[in-house]
Amino acid sequence: MSGKKRLTPENRRAVIVAAALEVFGDAGYDRASMRAVAKAAGITTPVLYDHFASKADLYAAVVEAQADDLIAHWEGTGFNIPDGSAEDMFAESVRTIFDWAVANPAGWRVIFLDAPSDPVVAEAHRRRQERASTVLAAQFAEVSWLHLSVPILDRPRANEFLAEATKATVNAIAAWWWNNRDLRPEEIMSLAHDLLWCGLGHVTGEPV
Repeated sequence: MSGKKRLTPENRRAVIVAAALEVFGDAGYDRASMRAVAKAAGITTPVLYDHFASKADLYAAVVEAQADDLIAHWEGTGFNIPDGSAEDMFAESVRTIFDWAVANPAGWRVIFLDAPSDPVVAEAHRRRQERASTVLAAQFAEVSWLHLSVPILDRPRANEFLAEATKATVNAIAAWWWNNRDLRPEEIMSLAHDLLWCGLGHVTGEPV
């Protein structure tokens, strides 16, 4: 007797999250409906609610999955310092982030563009932003020397400050690019480099 193999709850959840990414990426959080997600996932709306109690819960799961994927790519490539160059390390980080955004426009939208005010979604964004800050602070920790105008700032706190400032800038550029996609990815990366490295080059002691 043949028939479709029944998915495990974990696999079914993964199918739903993948379908939701496409629906949210196309329509945005406010206009997307659970019915549309259920249709895209090939299930009924009641089955969808068996896995996710609300649209906010589902969107939060999408945010978490996409942010985790981006950070995993970033961690895999962003800690290389060719010839000891901090500039190369941070250029590679920016390149990795924007290459991922180009390849994953739906993920780009849920991470950088849409920011629903629902507390569940806001908390998912906050947790992933904290993780991104931790990764970036670890990158700054790889730089042997920092020249800061506030010398009493201890190194871990300095790494945290630079991580937050750099992350906020990259987030803003990524969000702005959504409406300016006539610019090529390499042009956006160059603009990000222009903006960031003028300051970071001085801070790390490398020429700008």
